[in-house]
Amino acid sequence: MVSMNIYVKIQDLRKQGLRKQQTARALRLDNKTVRKYWDMTPKDYAEYVVACSERTRCMTPYNNFIIEKLKLFPDVSSAQIYDWLREAHKEFKPAESTVRMHVRNLREREGILKPSRIRQYEAVEELPFGQQAQVDMGVQQMVNAYGKPVRLYVFCMVLAASRMKFVYFQHCPFTSETFIRAHQLAFEYFGGRTKEIVYDQDRVLCVSENKGNILFAEKFLLFKMYSGFTVYLCRGHDPESKGKIEAVIKHVKQNFLRFRVFHGIQALNSQALEWLDRTGNGLVHNTIKLIPKQVFEEERKFLFPVPAMEEPSRSLLYQVRKDNVISYRSNRYALPKGTYEPGKKVLVKETEHSLVITDEKGVYIVTHTPALGKGKLVRIRHPDRPPYIKHKMLVSEVLRALGGTTETEQYLKRSLEIYPRYARDNFMAFRRIAQEYASEELTRALSYCAERELFHSSDFKDALVYFQNPEPKPYVPEEFSIPAKYADIQAQERDLAAYSQIYTGGKS
Repeated sequence: MVSMNIYVKIQDLRKQGLRKQQTARALRLDNKTVRKYWDMTPKDYAEYVVACSERTRCMTPYNNFIIEKLKLFPDVSSAQIYDWLREAHKEFKPAESTVRMHVRNLREREGILKPSRIRQYEAVEELPFGQQAQVDMGVQQMVNAYGKPVRLYVFCMVLAASRMKFVYFQHCPFTSETFIRAHQLAFEYFGGRTKEIVYDQDRVLCVSENKGNILFAEKFLLFKMYSGFTVYLCRGHDPESKGKIEAVIKHVKQNFLRFRVFHGIQALNSQALEWLDRTGNGLVHNTIKLIPKQVFEEERKFLFPVPAMEEPSRSLLYQVRKDNVISYRSNRYALPKGTYEPGKKVLVKETEHSLVITDEKGVYIVTHTPALGKGKLVRIRHPDRPPYIKHKMLVSEVLRALGGTTETEQYLKRSLEIYPRYARDNFMAFRRIAQEYASEELTRALSYCAERELFHSSDFKDALVYFQNPEPKPYVPEEFSIPAKYADIQAQERDLAAYSQIYTGGKS
């Protein structure tokens, strides 16, 4: 139902001579709404308003049920009430959105509001220099120079005492490898590490909290042991326990990334370092009332050195699949045919530029170059398959066999363009045909086929056969004799007038 003001405007535009569609566009109403009130008199509209106010709403019969549930469970959601209504009343038909609006109105009318949960915080003492750093990751969307959205992933680390910050961006979500790489860059930026680092429970570093016996991801565990820091893991769904880094993430998103145009990941990381020096670490911090960059000069003395980490070459066992491939770092690497056996595993030893695959006893199988990206299949040339003739060598060979003229070159080029998928088959046939006929016959057939745009090897063969036998054999009809049992039968002969009548529809 529209308001009285809208009804009056509809009637005014109608009196001005506007049509229904014009009125709907002018008032930004649906055409059906305008048609409903178009011929309605003021008296009819008043009666309609009274009827609407007195009518029973579809949710009214369920008010007692809903109010009872709200009083028992003040923090219950509308979705839960919707499910209870459908469970208790099989005939219930209103939509979930209708229930949501009705529950909201009932809460306001009955004064049953959702209880607000207020978490009490307590200020903690500042930690000593070199004691703790906090780490977190975030996602933010930017816009590039062409106005298209770009999703970026950010890594932040902050030293708890001096509030010195480090920021690093990349295009793709963080994995254990890139997460470790970001740590290494942060340690280089700070010139060392703290004794302890605080984290969320993220899959890139932690598989399970396991009631205090934390199960770390394999690569992160090696990195943690190598670097020497300890890990403080926040409780699940409790990011506020590391408020310093949460504030840094918010500061980076709202004060650095907001309204900035993306011009490449390297440029963004360079701009981030400049922003840190100028603003992030260069201005007075609101809590400690000091400039982080200046306080850091003192904390630097308490950081622990981190040796340059080179990932050791490690051999890991991988299952051989039925199609003689293994899956390694989200790519598939082929093994020689016959390698597969039920339950067989192979060792993969990764060096800087290669993957060496051996069996469990160390017997060499194959070497691959690591694939870039994910989802790639890296093949090998099977020794039991003959090597294919290279395309350019085959074309050159056929060109020489057919005379090597410009006309021949153009003919073969057109054959390649028309039949690219079957190029090798056609050229193998051309080469075979050239060995069976004289050069004069080949030249004549090629000119004939080029003139008639016949570029298939079978057409070329047919032309050669035709020129060997240019005169077709005369047609000699076979002798035909009527069987004896039908010899005495005479076919009925009709006068042509009968067919003329059929053609003219029976009219003579």
